[in-house]
Amino acid sequence: MVNFNATLIAQVLNFLILVFILAKFAYKPLMKIMDDRKNKIAGDLAAAETAKTDAESIKAEYAAKLAAARQEAQAIIDNARKTAQTAHDKILADTKAEQDQIVKTAKEAIALEKKQALSEIRAHVINLSLVAASKIVEQKLGSEEDKKLAGDIVDAVLKQ
Repeated sequence: MVNFNATLIAQVLNFLILVFILAKFAYKPLMKIMDDRKNKIAGDLAAAETAKTDAESIKAEYAAKLAAARQEAQAIIDNARKTAQTAHDKILADTKAEQDQIVKTAKEAIALEKKQALSEIRAHVINLSLVAASKIVEQKLGSEEDKKLAGDIVDAVLKQ
């Protein structure tokens, strides 16, 4: 059994006074510090979650802007390619048209020069025929003389 003596009662009384003093002066401030720390940690966690959400939002916005910039760059490149191809096709068409015009002009010039040359040759042949006929009529016909006359006519043609 338990003996109740004055020491036990004094110890219990001292314990109760100590618990009261600790509760009044140490436990409440300690609990207040613990609550403050708990609230600070909860606030920090909430701030971290907000920062994380903001970072994810900014990251998504950045990704969207990057995708839009890539699309815009691709559109610019495609437009430049189309413009270059159009310019290339136009230059080729212009060059072909110019080439066709030059060939046509050259053919016309050749045909004109051919016609003029044929006219000149015809005029020369007519003149030569007239000269030859007049020489034949003026001179007597003889085989040796005919050969000499033909040679003179050829020489006259070559000199002209």
